[in-house]
Amino acid sequence: MEYGFLRPEDEIFPPIVHVENTNVCNLRCIHCPHHDILKIIPNYKPQSISMDLWRKIVDEVSQYPAALRLTPDGEPMLPGEFAEQVRYAQDKGVHIFTLNANGMFLEGEKAEVLLRPTSTRIALEVSLDGFFRDTYERIRVKANYMKVTRNIMNFILERNRRKLDNVKVMVSIVQQPELPDGELELFDRFWSQIVDKVIVRNYVDTKGLTPKKMVNARVVEKRWPCPVVFTRLVVTYDGTVRFCPDDWQKTTRLPSLNEAGSLRAVWQSKEYQQLRSSHLEGTFTHPTCAACTDWKVIRWGYDYISVLNQLFSGGDKKQAEDDNLKYLWDDERDGKVTQETISGGDK
Repeated sequence: MEYGFLRPEDEIFPPIVHVENTNVCNLRCIHCPHHDILKIIPNYKPQSISMDLWRKIVDEVSQYPAALRLTPDGEPMLPGEFAEQVRYAQDKGVHIFTLNANGMFLEGEKAEVLLRPTSTRIALEVSLDGFFRDTYERIRVKANYMKVTRNIMNFILERNRRKLDNVKVMVSIVQQPELPDGELELFDRFWSQIVDKVIVRNYVDTKGLTPKKMVNARVVEKRWPCPVVFTRLVVTYDGTVRFCPDDWQKTTRLPSLNEAGSLRAVWQSKEYQQLRSSHLEGTFTHPTCAACTDWKVIRWGYDYISVLNQLFSGGDKKQAEDDNLKYLWDDERDGKVTQETISGGDK
């Protein structure tokens, strides 16, 4: 496989810009650093992005055929300014607005704003991580299974009633030992009939911040470059820019938005170019990259870029359903399976 930018225009501006509109979460999911945030990140302080910074980011992203994605390090629908943030992105004509939410706030004005008539494509992902209520609430601590599933169903019913083809709904699940045998397949079979896409993720290491677990792993003879450095920028609540969405301790910093003046300048910076070169050369000189084990489950052609392409391509839904479990390890494609202790993540 040939590695690098997926399209010539991606050299100019990232296909996905992640924005951390808050680092606060109402849940304590067992595979997330928020499960014990003060112990994991001792200097943690609850923070949210200012509307001035949000507008600056949106103004630039809207100039390119890029996706603006709300995700890492908190629950994006929690801030009181969420609806205002979404409206601004829609009014500016952001190409794709996508977010990974826990579904607890998918109601009222915060749901309604995602259903506004707009040219912006909306891709809503709700993390569920279990098919049965007891599994879900054991994994997603402090969540309410009945409330979240009701919110999803109501949102889809209203989306369909209004015939909004630009609004897509996904649910996701992480394969981890706490998921009983067969439940992942039930989850996929059930939700594939209801939502536009089911995302299945392998459990990985959030840079060593989440518990070690026995999970399926692969014997891989040669490491491949990480797709993230060719497809993502992450902007935190204070304008810090990093290249890795799973870097909660912010060790993968690039020039900040204030220092560089624009996201485009950060994307084309000497620091980022050198980082990409090290991945293509197989040297992985950045300390965080050198120590990373997540790369094994961030495979080219099976990341969030492919998910968005599939969502909005208008392709065959049956084929999309068949592809859901391809995000898991596959014997023929990915090599010999082993049992390995891995010390999760969002790809």
